[in-house]
Amino acid sequence: MKSSDWYKKVIIKNTKEIVSSGITYIILVLVLLLWHFAFGIKFQWQNISPLSAPSIFVRVFYSAFTFCTLGFFLYLIKFYKVLHDIVVKAFGMWELYNAIKAILWIFLMWISYAFLVPWLFKVLNTSISVLFNIANLVLYAIPPVGIALILSMIYLIFKNKHLFQK
Repeated sequence: MKSSDWYKKVIIKNTKEIVSSGITYIILVLVLLLWHFAFGIKFQWQNISPLSAPSIFVRVFYSAFTFCTLGFFLYLIKFYKVLHDIVVKAFGMWELYNAIKAILWIFLMWISYAFLVPWLFKVLNTSISVLFNIANLVLYAIPPVGIALILSMIYLIFKNKHLFQK
């Protein structure tokens, strides 16, 4: 035998342990197949949408959302300060400054209503749907895994019953 065939020696030497550890997985697969085909219990991905975006008439929500997102961004880049410096300090037009802010705020609220909030709720619903389906998959797999573990334990007990007899 070549020195590169060391893995064959190890596999042959540990065949008994490899087969014993593989039995649990084989039993699990058989129980899952039985679960699926014989009992007809199937796992299906479900798209759920438990959250819905507020309607346009919830002005308080959209105003607060705009204040915390786009309005905060404008504050960080000092847009209002620059607008105030140009319109009020340079020209002394408070009414124009307030009108520009009001029009800008309505436009930002429309952007929040039309784009940001629907996107946010889509992301939230998708995340909830994925977590729900993972939980569903775990609940679907628990009985077959439990059955497979019990059968594996029975197999190991009968296989190694000479260890328990004294």
